[in-house]
Amino acid sequence: MLENRKQIQKEIYLPIATYCLKDKQYYIKEYGALLIKSAENSDIFNTHKNRILYKNKLDIQEIANELNVNKATIQRNIKKLEKLDFKILKIENTLNGIVYCLPSENNIDLNKFALINYEMLKKMVNKFKSNTIKVYFLLKTITTETNFKPATNSFIAENIGLSSKSKNNLDIITSSVKTLEENKYIEKKKVNVYEYDKEKLREVPKIRKVYRICNFDEWKKEIDKNKVY
Repeated sequence: MLENRKQIQKEIYLPIATYCLKDKQYYIKEYGALLIKSAENSDIFNTHKNRILYKNKLDIQEIANELNVNKATIQRNIKKLEKLDFKILKIENTLNGIVYCLPSENNIDLNKFALINYEMLKKMVNKFKSNTIKVYFLLKTITTETNFKPATNSFIAENIGLSSKSKNNLDIITSSVKTLEENKYIEKKKVNVYEYDKEKLREVPKIRKVYRICNFDEWKKEIDKNKVY
């Protein structure tokens, strides 16, 4: 029974909201942790429309331990998720108690959500900083597993809610990209392109960074080979 459940978990792809990445109140680690719990808890009844978590069965201390954050911080950040205008976490009263309702992978707009394998999300939420997670999901909105697409550090920073005028913020993006690369969540390349220079009145060579999302098999192979974690 337990082995069957573990196999089911491996095959689950969970929906992370991407249309609110700029919002500083979007605590993506805690949001991801709640989705993970909805996949792990055999007592949870998920519907086609929502993933359901019973508040009285949710072990906040366990989440805090896994994320290496104190319990009060987790509770505060979940409260802020509840208040987000984007309504990605709702609270409802049921006959069996208060429940958290999260979007289900079966009932989402893929222009507003990105799907990620359960195992990949769990490793990410437990090990990475929030900004690194946001960088990954931003890249998932602009590129794919097969095509490389360009993105500057400034573009990435602005679209996860950081000012691109700050060198510290741009350094955060550089560090986040490196972490995602090293852990085989993304692949990055530098390519030479020619752009027209209006001052020089001619085409000049430029180097652009381009990105691709790594698929689950690539990620898993690298994990098993190098014991990244």
